[in-house]
Amino acid sequence: MPLWISHRGLTEAAPENSAAAFDASVSAGFSALETDLRLTRDGRIVLAHDPDLTRLLGDPRRLRDLESTQVAGLRIRGQPLLFFEDFAARYAGLRWTLDMKPPEAAETAEVLARVAPKDLVERATFLAWTPAHEAAIARCFPGARFYAQEPECRRAGTAALLTFGLGGDIRADRTYALTARFRGLSLFRPSIVARYHRRGARVIAFLPETDDEARAAIAAGFDEILTNGRIVG
Repeated sequence: MPLWISHRGLTEAAPENSAAAFDASVSAGFSALETDLRLTRDGRIVLAHDPDLTRLLGDPRRLRDLESTQVAGLRIRGQPLLFFEDFAARYAGLRWTLDMKPPEAAETAEVLARVAPKDLVERATFLAWTPAHEAAIARCFPGARFYAQEPECRRAGTAALLTFGLGGDIRADRTYALTARFRGLSLFRPSIVARYHRRGARVIAFLPETDDEARAAIAAGFDEILTNGRIVG
């Protein structure tokens, strides 16, 4: 069975990236959680996807411009924003996918190196959005695992779909994301997944939108499934 990863927690139950949403994921059987890391003005890591609070609170202020005490006082549908130290302590027994949000990803990595548990490299897989940010994270966390960045995934996925040899586009130390479809063509197919596996790479099903798509990912042999929904059989 693949590793099921809950994308920002079960948001049908509570606001994204909140303890209540992650608790709901754990109750639903997830053993891995995906979240987004950003910095406050005074250098604390807060779990938030967007750079500002517009979408969640109608508040245009940027998290980077707020002190952690200000962030701690915010509530999204009654739920506080979660700081990384609290997340790490609360979900110490789980796997984590850490989306290191730009433009502060390098600085975030330096802060993370000071506050993260000693087993972070074994527990977490990182997503960086630029080669420079990936290099900065790797300096802070030697041996860290990374998801392939979007241009890498796009090149590899096109080659796999067109049955090219894949060649040097696939690295054995990477996990590549595939969406369910590309221009109407299904990518959740055993033959496509097998092309990555032959190169020693792993593949993650990126946000299947229906239970049928999730089941197709299981049948295709994906290593991981990142989902907004629940685990399906």
